[in-house]
Amino acid sequence: MATRIEFELGGRQYEAVSFLKSGEPSVNGDTMIARTDGENGGGVGEEEGMFLWEHRGEWPAELKGHPLVCTKWRFPNHPRGVQCFDWDSRGGYRDWLNLDDQWDDRGLVIRRRV
Repeated sequence: MATRIEFELGGRQYEAVSFLKSGEPSVNGDTMIARTDGENGGGVGEEEGMFLWEHRGEWPAELKGHPLVCTKWRFPNHPRGVQCFDWDSRGGYRDWLNLDDQWDDRGLVIRRRV
């Protein structure tokens, strides 16, 4: 994995990591999760995700421009939907994206560092 952005929020240590292998344009969500679950307990869930969202104004600038995936925060009654954070001209926003979709090199998975 080429990208690993480490950052701290509210005394907690996190990292945002890429999941594509060299030359891959995209992978499905199951591959994304399999490649990022091996360290630090994998992606974050709802509790950590809410903490991150509440502190979004403190995120490092290099995270903005990447959809940030909380792989363990699933949409109620639709376990293939995962919570993501992204940015546009109005600022940060949350969105549910589908693991059945293709995930490209913009996306990063957020993990809590232990």
